[in-house]
Amino acid sequence: MTNYGGQAPLSYNKYLKVQQLIELQEKLALPEKHDELLFIIIHQTFELWFK
Repeated sequence: MTNYGGQAPLSYNKYLKVQQLIELQEKLALPEKHDELLFIIIHQTFELWFK
């Protein structure tokens, strides 16, 4: 962990905002389908990659 500007150490999860990314994975299918989450993750990754 690295300390930047006298602030608390910056962790991997904080730096990449992992919790916020997970919260964006809103499933709509009822009942839930495993493939839907896979679709969301893959396409979020593509959007970030090609940004």
